[in-house]
Amino acid sequence: MAALAILMGSTGVAGQDLPPDIQVDLYLVRADRLIESRDYTAALEALDVVLALQARHGLDTPTDLWFRHGQVALQAGYAQTAIASSTRYLQEAGREGAHYTAALELLDEAQALAAGRERPAPAPVPAVVAAEPQQPDVPERAAVNRFTLISMLGVNGANMAFGSEGPIPFDPSQLAGLAGGVAVVLPIGVVLSGVQIGAQLGAQYSQKGARMDLGDEEVTADARLEFQYVDFTALARIYPARAHLPLYLLAGGYGSLEVACRLAVDVGAGTERISASDDCISDQIDIETRPFDFGLSGGVGFEMGTGATRPTIGFLYSHGLQDIDKYAGETASHRVLNIHVGFATTF
Repeated sequence: MAALAILMGSTGVAGQDLPPDIQVDLYLVRADRLIESRDYTAALEALDVVLALQARHGLDTPTDLWFRHGQVALQAGYAQTAIASSTRYLQEAGREGAHYTAALELLDEAQALAAGRERPAPAPVPAVVAAEPQQPDVPERAAVNRFTLISMLGVNGANMAFGSEGPIPFDPSQLAGLAGGVAVVLPIGVVLSGVQIGAQLGAQYSQKGARMDLGDEEVTADARLEFQYVDFTALARIYPARAHLPLYLLAGGYGSLEVACRLAVDVGAGTERISASDDCISDQIDIETRPFDFGLSGGVGFEMGTGATRPTIGFLYSHGLQDIDKYAGETASHRVLNIHVGFATTF
């Protein structure tokens, strides 16, 4: 790889005036930063420099570093390198290794990837003279992001699509609502055609519904059909594999449980105005709905910065497929555009 060619030159290594062990720490810090920004190819090059420095100057290579190197190699799409590094870790650490089970899973996944099509393998890592493993004095670093927790708060632009066998009595318009919840991003495990694919599972409180304008020139009426739901989402999270852009795409589905349903009406005649509100099922109102909703969701998001905790902003559109109206001959389904901000924390 390019990093090794630089290392073998007389003037190419960043911080070359530093002692070799400090140069090693410098490239470990650089690898951490590149992993956080999901530039796994560049992170792999930084770890290759670490291994080359250790071999060149007779420094001990901690056994865990081979496990870390294998994980980053797999994230970068180099299955053969991941196989070699995870095998090296298992040989040196044995069954008592701290990452024994994870290393077996890494090796199995790398072998499965190698059985298919992959990019040409990077330049081989220089052999390191076997030595008694020693833990570095610097703090232990995570090989890859385990998972990310996202907290979100936002607003909904909600509407509904109505259908009827008879004339439709109103034309719905948008109703504003609140939304907030959490999501967990699982580790990325698939690299296809230059993109990385992960999974985002979420749960949030969400206000939905629609507004209807009724009446005539003499009497006006504003009706709001207001729902409260708990939404559960299962979304694919798609990133450019090498780009430094903080952009990602979301696509998948949702399921919702209804918490509450209310109808609010404002009626005005001249200077007089009357307001009333009640549950959808009450002594005065009989709007029977199905308690479960489901549909498709898709959107886009941005994570700003490369630290462990990063501000986020996102847009998610949900298209309801369920007819929530129980009355025969009548249909009603949700349409929601959610705009949210929050923080993503990687563990």
